[in-house]
Amino acid sequence: MMFSAESHTLPRRRWLLGAAALPAALLPGCGSSPEVGSCLGPDEEVPEPEPRRLPRGARALYPQPRAGHYFEDQSPVVSPDGALIAACEAPDRYQLDLADTHGVLLWDTRTGAIVRRLKPRAIGPLAWHPNGSRLAVGDALHVAEVDVEGSLLRYLVGNAEPRGTAARILDVAYSPDGSLLAASASDGAVRLYSTSGDSCTGTRVFSPGARRQSTVAFSPDGARLAVGGVERSDVDEGGKPTGLWDPRSGRREEILDGVDGVVLGLGYSGDGALVQVLDEPSSLTVHAPDGSTSTGPPVDAARFTDLAVGTGSRVAVLSAAGTLQLWDRDSDEQ
Repeated sequence: MMFSAESHTLPRRRWLLGAAALPAALLPGCGSSPEVGSCLGPDEEVPEPEPRRLPRGARALYPQPRAGHYFEDQSPVVSPDGALIAACEAPDRYQLDLADTHGVLLWDTRTGAIVRRLKPRAIGPLAWHPNGSRLAVGDALHVAEVDVEGSLLRYLVGNAEPRGTAARILDVAYSPDGSLLAASASDGAVRLYSTSGDSCTGTRVFSPGARRQSTVAFSPDGARLAVGGVERSDVDEGGKPTGLWDPRSGRREEILDGVDGVVLGLGYSGDGALVQVLDEPSSLTVHAPDGSTSTGPPVDAARFTDLAVGTGSRVAVLSAAGTLQLWDRDSDEQ
């Protein structure tokens, strides 16, 4: 199946950065209210989310565990060298006494055999360190770093309990050189941690706003952090667009205007193009480094699960219906 891609100039709003002397708190999106994260050792106690408080007379409805629910959505990731696949097991089978334990599974991509099971005390979004030595695993209020042998290295904490919803780490991403880890959380903040070598410190926090889901991705050169998936706040305004942040200065430098709908997922390709999945219209959109934009094939946004952008021209979109849509940006073939 072939299709065409229409290109046009992408309208943009650029934040004025010339007044470098202004404090970061005065810049749009750089509020100082969220706390910068911190790091705990593997033997220290991590914060636990508080039980949700319901109004008097209300009943909590919890999803029933399913025997066929094996893995958490958004969790399968491939190691940088392509040798391993990691995925978080869903607790369903453990709750139904169909499995002895649950954790993070590692597979050998050549043989399909399970290499080992990790138990990082976290189940959620995953990210491989660029050198393939360890994984970041998001949970409710913390991110666990664990090496490929299963040793827990540390906990990254500082995420606040959001009001009116359950706490959750929404996405995690390492910078290309592995020196920074970005963690997006349901409290409306994106926290950056310095994870160079054996040291770990919280560096800064971005405040892009509350989201029902969020994706973070570093550009190939590490100079930008894209934060998308911002929930629609007003129908007349449309979806809040993706923001491009400078991870070193903590400033939001650019907002990608001219895109309607909510950003469901995003990722950078090796050439620096930013690929986004939109819900209205349901499609793939590519933002080139020169500022132009093009539209790819339609996607099933109602069932969108995850997006993977290759280092070359290929893009993969996973649907909850069990289908994988592959698109080649260069040939426009899917």
